[in-house]
Amino acid sequence: GLTRTGPAADFSFVAKADRIVTPDGGNIAFWGYADEATGIAQYPGPTMIVDEGATVTVRLKNTLPLPVSIVFPGQEGVTATGGMAGVTTNEAPGDGLTEVTYTFTARNPGTYSYYSGTKPELEIEMGLVGALIVRPASGPGRAYNSAATAFDTEYLFLLTDLDPVIHDQVDMGLIASVDLA
Repeated sequence: GLTRTGPAADFSFVAKADRIVTPDGGNIAFWGYADEATGIAQYPGPTMIVDEGATVTVRLKNTLPLPVSIVFPGQEGVTATGGMAGVTTNEAPGDGLTEVTYTFTARNPGTYSYYSGTKPELEIEMGLVGALIVRPASGPGRAYNSAATAFDTEYLFLLTDLDPVIHDQVDMGLIASVDLA
């Protein structure tokens, strides 16, 4: 994961297309959030790990053929600036230049998902989903601010489904231009 400690947690993502290599030697197209520093798209997206109380800033650029966004369920007071107004939040068009900035304070320790809120029925399927872990202020080795949630070892399992037929149709340009609303 991408760990940011302290009162500020900054992330820069690019939504982009890439391919997953399958065990049989094939590959499947996907869309993923990439850490802008590495440019490597992930399926699912990078895990963001922050401290409780941190001001989280996520910058998003998009190189995909559809506008995308990021929503943060379980987080309060998320503000979005830049880009264009969408149904649930500001969206980044597919020009690769326009940046949307999302900001919130990580108030509630725990593990959460994040995903595109623009066309979630397609964009989550394609891989625009990831995890956000908010570490409790009470210290490391706890899931929440309670001694009852202490742990020695931590594992994150973020399970997703992938329908190769949909991914192939998107890769061939048969879905991206269709209004799925």
